[in-house]
Amino acid sequence: MGHVKKLDAIILAGGLGTRLKRVLTDLPKALAPVNNRPFLDIILGFLNKWGCIRRVIIAVGYMADKIIEEYTNRHEYNFEILFSEEKKLLGTGGAIKKALRYTKTEDVLVLNGDSYVDVNVEDLIKAHRKKRAAMTIVLKEIENANRYGRVKLNSEHRIVSFEEKNPDQKGGYINAGIYINAGIYIFKRELFDNIKENKVISLEKELLPIFLEKGVYGYISHGKFIDIGIPETYKIANTLFGEDSF
Repeated sequence: MGHVKKLDAIILAGGLGTRLKRVLTDLPKALAPVNNRPFLDIILGFLNKWGCIRRVIIAVGYMADKIIEEYTNRHEYNFEILFSEEKKLLGTGGAIKKALRYTKTEDVLVLNGDSYVDVNVEDLIKAHRKKRAAMTIVLKEIENANRYGRVKLNSEHRIVSFEEKNPDQKGGYINAGIYINAGIYIFKRELFDNIKENKVISLEKELLPIFLEKGVYGYISHGKFIDIGIPETYKIANTLFGEDSF
């Protein structure tokens, strides 16, 4: 490990988690227990395994105090943990912009606090730098993309378009090669230079389509993927992660 230049990471953990409210009444989504451990522990343990993360900024908003209390003075990781707190929720794009002030590296890794994808982080960083990409997005191939936006790639794996999620679509898509955004990004920090501070903005809906012209590439992961955003998938997480995961 450690053959690539270290970089800072941001974990987006500020959302309301509306769809999980009926099973998770008094906790933010990132603290949802999976086998008696907060889901965020799994993400932090995963990052720790790679040894190429210098600092982790947890972007908090909804029930921020609970996350701050849980991860202040935690010293078992190879990186320091800081918090970027939103007093009003800024959306995923606004949360990244706010948290960037606590990062120093040229490339920054961003992860969603409610999803996990098994990916080789060192290889991801190398692929991103080799292509001189403005941004690289980890993609997962799935059979039924209805809950997620679909991503279209060209033969060089450059992303050419995003299609919004379509909950009304009946049945699954049958074609192979349906890629979804798995919620891990690596990008050059200057990509956010022109985004206003404290502006409510969505990374997925508003910023990614604009970033495309600057060179956004897909990195396909074949590892396990789980998004705990709805009760049905949250239940599955307990079977995916044993007591000894990370």
